[in-house]
Amino acid sequence: MPNLFNKTKYFNRSEAGFSLVEMMVSVTVFLIIMSAIYGLLRIGLITRDTLNKSSETSKNARSSINAVGKDVINAGLGFSRVGGVVPDDFVSELLDTPKDTGSERDILTAIIAGNDIRESDLSKNGQKNDVIAFAFRDLSFNNGNSIVVTDAPISSILNNSIVLKTNSGECSVCNPYDLYLIESKEGKQAVVMATAIPDSSTMVLGRNDPLALNQPVVDGSNKRSILIPCLLGNTSDCFTYSAGVTAKKIYWVSFNVEADGTLVRTTYGNNTGGTASQQIQKQPLAYGVQNFQVRYLMQDGTISDDPSNKNKTPLKMNEVVQVEISITIRTDGNDAGVTNTELINVTSTFSTRNLKYDIQ
Repeated sequence: MPNLFNKTKYFNRSEAGFSLVEMMVSVTVFLIIMSAIYGLLRIGLITRDTLNKSSETSKNARSSINAVGKDVINAGLGFSRVGGVVPDDFVSELLDTPKDTGSERDILTAIIAGNDIRESDLSKNGQKNDVIAFAFRDLSFNNGNSIVVTDAPISSILNNSIVLKTNSGECSVCNPYDLYLIESKEGKQAVVMATAIPDSSTMVLGRNDPLALNQPVVDGSNKRSILIPCLLGNTSDCFTYSAGVTAKKIYWVSFNVEADGTLVRTTYGNNTGGTASQQIQKQPLAYGVQNFQVRYLMQDGTISDDPSNKNKTPLKMNEVVQVEISITIRTDGNDAGVTNTELINVTSTFSTRNLKYDIQ
């Protein structure tokens, strides 16, 4: 009878499982391959994010330059080629441009150049950013027509401030804090801000305007308003209203880089419904600006960084035919603990094609 309890069992070596060493080698190889795949994926994601960020920054730079270019093209449209009289150092107080040495009234021209004016936190090697400003007419005001100013009667002087009278009802479209270019047919111009519109035929140019633009009736010869009526044969620093005087609503805007590296477009006045403290409005255009430079191509073919020579020869700005805007934006990224810095440079040139047109 067979012994059922004493059998020997044999195993085929080919049917045996993985050894511990083989398992460890397999796992190690698998981890190496997966690490390599993860690294490649990580590099791809970083590259994609970098390219997207670079593309967005470049788009932002071009968009901000185009915003400047739009106002370059508008510069001087319907504005006087000889500029408008403003108080002494008015421009330098708002734009930080150099002050002139004299005490005479200044001239607000259609383009104002400020070369190497302000450093920002992002500036390198002491490089300063430029400032540029533009003046142009608001052709949507009063259906594109000027307002006829008939008088600035001495009897209407209010708190040592000029009061302008217009044709009946013409000032119904006027608003407090609007900017105006007052022109006479004698060739005199002054830039002012309306501070009150008591009725549809009256405009008050109060001395308390938020831009410190309006000059008083009674003061020193260079500090008083030139809008007082010419009396007793005097024709200096006054207006002859019977000869014809008009008011045009204008815009005045500037571009500069703030201390934190933000390029802003600043609008002065014309904030209808806003308070006095809201008449200087800043609109951010680009962040991370390291450098903002402006150059000017003149009629004679020369290129200048400052045609007006620190506002000593302001009417030289009328000879500008093209404006070149250059902007450098810095982007800082942090990928896996590594800081990456990239500089985006964009340069564009715009024509001052409206600078020579003075629409009546």
